[in-house]
Amino acid sequence: MVTTRNTTTEDPMEAIRVLRQQMEDMKRWHEEELLAVREECTAQIARERASRERGKGVTGQEQEEDHRASTAREGTAEHSSASDRTWKIGDTELDGSQERTERVTSTLVTVPAVKEEEAVGQLPFTQAIMDVHISEHFVSPQLSIYDGTIDPNDHIQAFSTRMAFKTGNRAIWCQAFSLSLEGEALEWFNSLPPGSIQSFEGLKEMFGRQFVGSRAEDPTVFELSNLRQGKYETLKAFMDRYQKMVRRVKGLDVELALQYVMPALRPGPFKDSVCRKRPKTMEELRERAADEMRVEEMKQAYKKENQELKEKAEGKRSDSPTRMRGFRPRKAPGGPSFSSIPH
Repeated sequence: MVTTRNTTTEDPMEAIRVLRQQMEDMKRWHEEELLAVREECTAQIARERASRERGKGVTGQEQEEDHRASTAREGTAEHSSASDRTWKIGDTELDGSQERTERVTSTLVTVPAVKEEEAVGQLPFTQAIMDVHISEHFVSPQLSIYDGTIDPNDHIQAFSTRMAFKTGNRAIWCQAFSLSLEGEALEWFNSLPPGSIQSFEGLKEMFGRQFVGSRAEDPTVFELSNLRQGKYETLKAFMDRYQKMVRRVKGLDVELALQYVMPALRPGPFKDSVCRKRPKTMEELRERAADEMRVEEMKQAYKKENQELKEKAEGKRSDSPTRMRGFRPRKAPGGPSFSSIPH
C-alpha cells in the first residue's frame, strides 16, 4: 500500500507526485499486459476460424468428388461425418477461447481498479481529486500547523490565503491540507474513510464540525463594556485589544462602541482628551490614539535612554577606589593631654 506519510523527500508536495507517478506506472503496466493478452486471444481465434474454414473446404471438395464418382457413397458419408465432427470441434473450441478471452479480459480490467484503490490506501480523496495533475514546478507555501487547540476557522482562513497565492485549484488544496496538520488533527484526517473528501468545501465543513470545541466564542456587548486597560499596558496594546473585540461583537453599533472606550482607558492624557472631546467615528479615534501612541513611545524611549545613562554612571563610580567606611586614621603619638585649669 502506497502512502505519502513515509516519504523522505524534502518537498512536501513531492509525496503526492510520487504517489501519482506510481499509480500511472501501475495503470500503464496493466494496460500493456491486457493488450498482450488480447492480441494472443485474437490470434488464437483467428487460428480457430482458419481451421474451421479449412474444414469447410475439405468437406466441399469431398462431397463434389463423391457426387461425380457416385460409387463411393459410404466413403462420402464417413468423410461427411468426419467433417461434421471437425465443424463441431471448431465451434466448441472457438466458444471456449472466446469465453476464456472474456474471463481474462474482465479479470484484467478489474485488477487496475483494485490496485489503484490499494495504492490510495488511507487517503480520503475521491479519484477525481487524485487524478488532478500537480506540476513538477509547484512549490508548497509555508503553511501554519494546526494541532486541534485553536479556532479551526482561523486555520482555514490562513491556509486558504497562502494556497491562493500558489494555485486556485481546489483539488490541490485538498491534497495539500494534510501537510498543515499534526497531532490530534492529523490523526483525525488519517481516520477519514476513502472517498469521503469530494471537494474543499466539504473538507472545510468536516474540519469545522470535528474541532468545533476549539472555536473561539464571539464576545458580547457586556464583555466589551467590562474591557479595561491594564495598569502597565501600553496604549497601543490596549487599542489592539479594543479594536479586535469591536470587530468580533456581532451587530455592534459604532456609537455604542465609542461610548465604551472612555471608561476603559487608564487615567492619563489620552483619557482626558477623549473626555473633553468624544470621537465621532472609529477612524477619528484611531487617528487620535495614533498621535498619543507616538508621544507615549517617545517618552518611553527617553526614559529608557536616561535609565541606561544612569546605570552607566553608577557603573563607573563602582569601579573607582573608595575609602573604607568606618575607618579613622590614628593620631600621631605625642605628650600627655591636659585639660585647661580654670583660674
